[in-house]
Amino acid sequence: MEQTPKASAMPLRIALILLPTPQFNLSTVEPSVLANYQTLQPELISLLKADAAADMINITISDDSDTNNFESQLNAATEAINNGYMVKLATATHALLMLPALKAAQMRIHPHAQLAAMQQVRQVDVNAQPFQPGSHALNQALDHALKQAKRSLSDVSLNESFEALNSEQQFTAVYSLIQRLASRTHVRNAVELGPKQAKSHYWFSEFHQNRVAAINFVNGPQTTSYVLTQGSGLLAPKSMLNSQRLMFVLQGNNQQQIAASITQLKQQLDSVQVTDADELYLEQQQVLLGIMHDNLIDAAKLIDSDNNSAYHAVIQASSVNAAKQELAALNHALPSLFAERADTSLTNQGLIQYKTPAGSYLTLTPLGSSNGHSQAGLAFVYPGVGTVYADMLNELHQYFPALYAKLEREGDLKSMLQAEHIYHLDAKHAANMSLGDLAIAGVGSSYLLTQLLTDEFNVKPNFALGYSMGEASMWASLGVWQNPHALISKTQTDPLFTSAISGKLTAVRQAWQLNDADAEIQWNSFVVRSDAAPIEALLEDYPHAYLAIIQGDTCVIAGCETQCKALLAALGKRGIAANRVTAMHTQPAMQEHQNVMDFYLQPLKAELPREIGFISAADLNAKQTVSEQALSSQVVAQSIADTFCQTLDFTALVHHAQHQGAKLFVEIGADRQNCTLIDKIAKQDGANEPQRQPCCTVPMNAKGSQDITSVIKAIGQLVSHQVPLSLQPFIDGLKREQASCQLKLANDTTAAASNEHHILREEV
Repeated sequence: MEQTPKASAMPLRIALILLPTPQFNLSTVEPSVLANYQTLQPELISLLKADAAADMINITISDDSDTNNFESQLNAATEAINNGYMVKLATATHALLMLPALKAAQMRIHPHAQLAAMQQVRQVDVNAQPFQPGSHALNQALDHALKQAKRSLSDVSLNESFEALNSEQQFTAVYSLIQRLASRTHVRNAVELGPKQAKSHYWFSEFHQNRVAAINFVNGPQTTSYVLTQGSGLLAPKSMLNSQRLMFVLQGNNQQQIAASITQLKQQLDSVQVTDADELYLEQQQVLLGIMHDNLIDAAKLIDSDNNSAYHAVIQASSVNAAKQELAALNHALPSLFAERADTSLTNQGLIQYKTPAGSYLTLTPLGSSNGHSQAGLAFVYPGVGTVYADMLNELHQYFPALYAKLEREGDLKSMLQAEHIYHLDAKHAANMSLGDLAIAGVGSSYLLTQLLTDEFNVKPNFALGYSMGEASMWASLGVWQNPHALISKTQTDPLFTSAISGKLTAVRQAWQLNDADAEIQWNSFVVRSDAAPIEALLEDYPHAYLAIIQGDTCVIAGCETQCKALLAALGKRGIAANRVTAMHTQPAMQEHQNVMDFYLQPLKAELPREIGFISAADLNAKQTVSEQALSSQVVAQSIADTFCQTLDFTALVHHAQHQGAKLFVEIGADRQNCTLIDKIAKQDGANEPQRQPCCTVPMNAKGSQDITSVIKAIGQLVSHQVPLSLQPFIDGLKREQASCQLKLANDTTAAASNEHHILREEV
């Protein structure tokens, strides 16, 4: 039999706030440290400093006796809170502040989570089977807790159960859950993951639905269930830069000044004492973080001034010793770089750049600034369908939590990124997404990365263009459409994507005059290394094969699989099958031209980004960018439909963008496929047309690389190309890292003093 509690009629409504350290004491920490520490809000600091601190009850979690367990300690805490007190629960490693949610709201303190319910069930039949996850008794404890919290089981997005944990372990498990709620991080079950799969990703929720979590502890005959809900407080961003991820900016107007900057930075790094294992103690981490912080502060001042240097070198490394090696390598490369810059025999110099796998970068031909010799040529390039991949962008939310919170308020972020597909436990699931789902996830990833660049780093493009359906991403991401989120559900249900140019290919069947009795079309597309002309010469013999895309030294043919293979055989070339069914950029797609226009006929915003030159693949002879014409819903829809339904000549699109003034192409989306294509086009141009203006590509993301590393490398390249931007996200992160180090040092000092005091008492 079971002994059950009376379910409380009212939720607990207790605010939970993570504290920096168990020994946290405001009187021992400098105000500047408090201002920068990641979990402390000014209102909370005021509360802890005020006389109200006298109303604080400190409870240490321990396993000293059977009656002093975690449940009884938490019961004592809730009773104290009901009597008007605040409570600090702590172990040797973690501390948690608890206070009434109403009081927190009145003081404008944003809790990291709220405790909504706590219920216990005790089994009194000694012959009964022990509790198991999913058992009736465990379910009953959770059921009582959900009733107290005024929630249903369907509201719970995470339900964890633990058995035979001691009190400290239970507290740590609850603390970890609060951390995940406050950082919006879903941690996966590592047992089910492959070696290359992400261990965590953003904790997605249904649109406008708060996250609710349950945690259950089974200890002998007793089960305790807790229900926690997300708070309004977020953990501060993780710092992009730290003692294992370094970045410095060196500036100068000539070779000598850059070399002097290298020498100065090396001397600063020599002052940082490194262990034999190339590691740093806390004090030395502080020194290194200070050097990096001061360096970026100086760089930011120059970037924002009219006195900006001619050249910016960016050093990136994973340790102090690695940074010294990067400096030495750059110093060695300087003479040849500047010799090339000074070579007057070159009538039109190409791109002069130096880059390393670690991310260090220097260009002597900056393409992103406006000066007396050239106009700014920064272009955002949006990739098409099929670039998204499993677990993409899985860690960015920890570095840009405010951005994710903003996107979550604006629309259905879970659907926008197709989270159920992209973050499926089966890594192959993402590769088998439908055309519509691929399109949504592609636009979603581009939209997110656009906001990251424009909102967080204040990067503003001069031009924008898209590869295939990347043109839709362009309009959706750059503030043209009033409500781009409205297209998500339409894309999943509209026949245009479900059956016309994908699936059953009804548009193709109509173009080929097939009836329902005819066999299904076996459609495929193939990438082939060939110029367009030889393929075009053969198309008449294969009426159901089409030249879909021209891209540098390769082309894409699509259509009836049998005819495509026959065309390849006649061409004498091997093709790589894409094994994806889409009739975009083929003649049958013209059957859907009006439907495409109707689909993308979206209301525009009242204020449009007139400073961006939008370049469409629909009209490669246009003397103006689209934005220089009258932007309207009709113009945008027509542009997408024309691009969608005709052969895509990406090579010509890139050349057209260059003719308009684009020089620095930043790929805004998953992976870096467009960068690879543009690099090949530029290489061909350099061989065939030496007089063509230089261009450079910068990927914001790369499959197989750490997300944040790709972002840092991209920003580093933009700095060297002198693109106007803000370094503040780096600087703010370093301030938090410095504050964290100072608190750890203060904590160590307090712990050592306490230990010394204990020893002295023992001696006495």
